[in-house]
Amino acid sequence: MQLASVIRARVYALIQVEDLNPRGRVYYPDIAEALVARYEFKKYPTKIEDFDESKGIEFADGRAHDVVIDKVVILSSGIYVDTRDDTDASDAILHDALEWLASDFGLTYKPEMISRRAYISELTFHSDAPLLYVHPVLQELCRVASSEVAHNFGQPLTYEPAAINLMYDKLQTAVGPAAFTVQRREGVPFSENKYYSSSPLKTAIHLKLLEMYEQAVIKGQFQSLPARS
Repeated sequence: MQLASVIRARVYALIQVEDLNPRGRVYYPDIAEALVARYEFKKYPTKIEDFDESKGIEFADGRAHDVVIDKVVILSSGIYVDTRDDTDASDAILHDALEWLASDFGLTYKPEMISRRAYISELTFHSDAPLLYVHPVLQELCRVASSEVAHNFGQPLTYEPAAINLMYDKLQTAVGPAAFTVQRREGVPFSENKYYSSSPLKTAIHLKLLEMYEQAVIKGQFQSLPARS
């Protein structure tokens, strides 16, 4: 397995944002101005209507040392930080910003105030292993589908497994973490063996699981079934 790119590494800290400013004494525009100066954001709130937590107060295109910050959004239910480094970097930026704002601007913040986090790790990678053939029967399904479509459609098209999707029962919670997916990278020929994966995990764990999965597939690699004559 070879990592191609990290598309998004998000940490979403679930916290009642009003608790960071319990008496309303910290002035939002002052915080915004300071954040822009510290993290060099190119997009930031400039009008009073931009400071609406129900819609999200957004800062974008900044940096923290050598890490580019794609986006920071402040919502009434929490704060999320997007980078393309990894979720540990996103976590560190969030903690650094809150510690600094508490020290210099009087926000009320302690790390234990954030007891719940949601992560999104999105990345692309290359693998020569048949990652999506999770059972030999899929080869037979693909063989028959390819043959029947070629007959009906009048054009030979080879069907292959395209995605695996792991998800919790959405009836358990109205809003929850992301799905865990492994799928062919859109816009790239299957022959290039490039995949996209999204998970609700830290980036390091996400990568480790994909590597373990690839190794399990390689060790149990299936033999090809005879083609239809």
